[in-house]
Amino acid sequence: MRSGCGTSWLRWLGAAALLASAACASTMARSDAGLFPHPPANAITFWGHACCYIDVDGYGIVTDPVFETKLYMRRRKVPAPPPAAYAGAGVILISHAHDDHLSPKTIAGFPESTLVLCPVPAAEYLATRVRHRVRAMRPGDEQAFPGGTIIAVVAHHPGGRRGVRAKADGGALGYVIRTPESTLYFSGDTNFFGGFDSVRVRYKPAVGILDINGHLHAMDAVQAAHALGARTILPVHWGAYGYWWFSQQKEPRDMDDLRRHLGAAVVPLALGASMPLTGPPPPR
Repeated sequence: MRSGCGTSWLRWLGAAALLASAACASTMARSDAGLFPHPPANAITFWGHACCYIDVDGYGIVTDPVFETKLYMRRRKVPAPPPAAYAGAGVILISHAHDDHLSPKTIAGFPESTLVLCPVPAAEYLATRVRHRVRAMRPGDEQAFPGGTIIAVVAHHPGGRRGVRAKADGGALGYVIRTPESTLYFSGDTNFFGGFDSVRVRYKPAVGILDINGHLHAMDAVQAAHALGARTILPVHWGAYGYWWFSQQKEPRDMDDLRRHLGAAVVPLALGASMPLTGPPPPR
């Protein structure tokens, strides 16, 4: 009897371990090559939430990739890009350490040769969680890549994993991406502040990839777009996650205000859709 009970107990433990393993594996969204085809060359492709794949002559730059199904207060409502779509990724840009922008499990699926650029608090969080090379960036730091340069710029947002107090102290970052064809600006999460005007004066971006969210919304987003001076505004931070049981957003937040004040300059992309690095051609 004791032997049988012991065997049953061991079997139960084994089954529990298998279930735990399956649960762990299921935390990553299934991939869908139909929804997320291979990114075209010299283009910006929208992968949902704050994640874009930026191809520069075959070199991939990925912003804030998070493909987990469950986050704090959020659930992913759509599949993820297949690994083949980001096999050419050379750099991952992390804007800050909140879990909808920084996912060690997601980064683990990228080629180990991929360099991770992130602000100091995010680098400290990643130190023992990924095998990739991580470079802590401060405002003004530069990183060269084939054909271009990435420059870290300040954002006004909490930087730590559980941070709630917004600061413009380098704990959270945006990035300017200079390519042979165009200059892009990825804002990351940020409030409206003087940094947008500083980016315009110093870098003159042609395309602004702006996280339109609870920190940058409605007229703040419009002011940020005007201050930035970019010909094209790509609104992101939507389309992948919903809060608890609520569905994900079907279009960027405050689109009526954005269209009313920015007109053709605002160019929302559907999930998996792309546009050239220079932005779409101006309307005739």
